[in-house]
Amino acid sequence: MNTKYIDRTLYTNHLNTNWIWHHFLIRPVNKLLTNMNNLIIAIKSIPKKLTRVTRSGNFIGEIDGLRFLAIFPVVVQHLSERLIRNTNIDFASNLKDDTVAYLASRGTVGVYIFFAISGFILSLPFAKRFLNNQPGPNLKQYFFRRLTRLEPPYILVMTGLFVVLLIKGDYVITELLPHLGASLLYIHNITYADYPVINPVAWSLEIEIQFYILAPFLAKFIFSIHKKLLRRSVIIGSIFVFISLQHIFSWAHMPYKITILGQLQYFLAGFLVTDIFLNEWQNKITKNWIWDIIAVSSFYLLLITWSADYGKNLFFIVLIFLLLISVFKSTFVNKLLTAPWIVAIGGMCYTIYLIHLPLLELVIVLTKKIEITNIFWINLTVQFCIAAPIILGISIWFYLKVEKPCMDKDWIKKIQFPIIHKFIKHHFSHKKQ
Repeated sequence: MNTKYIDRTLYTNHLNTNWIWHHFLIRPVNKLLTNMNNLIIAIKSIPKKLTRVTRSGNFIGEIDGLRFLAIFPVVVQHLSERLIRNTNIDFASNLKDDTVAYLASRGTVGVYIFFAISGFILSLPFAKRFLNNQPGPNLKQYFFRRLTRLEPPYILVMTGLFVVLLIKGDYVITELLPHLGASLLYIHNITYADYPVINPVAWSLEIEIQFYILAPFLAKFIFSIHKKLLRRSVIIGSIFVFISLQHIFSWAHMPYKITILGQLQYFLAGFLVTDIFLNEWQNKITKNWIWDIIAVSSFYLLLITWSADYGKNLFFIVLIFLLLISVFKSTFVNKLLTAPWIVAIGGMCYTIYLIHLPLLELVIVLTKKIEITNIFWINLTVQFCIAAPIILGISIWFYLKVEKPCMDKDWIKKIQFPIIHKFIKHHFSHKKQ
């Protein structure tokens, strides 16, 4: 036998094996790994694209982490309510005695956390003026910024839902139009002494607007007090007095509870956090694991102590304050709530808050027949796993297309100028002809 022929054949077979190995295994695997790596990079870059635009440029990650902590129980409560109303599942336990069902029903706690966050955010620039002698916001710019930042998403959602309700035939236009007008002017709570018909969650947004109007004047009164002990005593005393007045004059009940009269204490708790933030935390915030325990305990206790009872109201506001403080001073909880995706989701909480309820109404129609055992928490988890990606996906789209552009203080100019330019160009081109 010819040894040269054998060697050539072996060499050719070796090349063929390498070619097959390379083209059918190594290349596809490398391509798959490259695509996976690109996907991971793309996913990691999403939170950065979702990061909020702040007026001052000073971004506080803990605040958006707190916003996530606030919006989460709100969504869970509304999902739980829709599951209970629409399902035919005969649950194994009485839902009145079910721990998960009870905790899920306490999601309104998230709204009070939102109020405290607003108290902190809105008082901060005014407090800097009086306590640190820094330039403060111009009142005209302050109110104009609130208008241009919040109104476009709100008007679009409320008007869209108004049209949907008319198409569904739930209301006639003459019946629903006054509710739309009242909601767009943020006076539905006051006018009708009830939650907004078009989007019930908007009740808290009306209170936020009432506080936006009050905040500059309240901040000036409080933070113009230069003695720290006296200033903090005024804040704490005001909280105590206001909760007492709510119980004396029934402001904690309808219709007053859906006005600033029923909720001011939460905003004032935010004022107290602002005071500490500017005086004790300017250089460095000392973190300790003890605050992790306080953070978790405070959040849980908020869920189980929320009630109209006077004593519990006083304890509740202390828990709100401790929760905000502990998110800044904790170790693990702080890292968790300042993680990129948590901060990104918290940053678009306004969009989520506006659209999550109608989306849940739609999703539950499609998923109400799903039954995974007769245990409530399992079915609630399944429903959440279906609804959450839908809410998040649509919220990201709306946030990027509508809300985030409105965070740019000059967005009106950027929209107006091209339109004016086209008008002038079109007008003068016709004149020349």
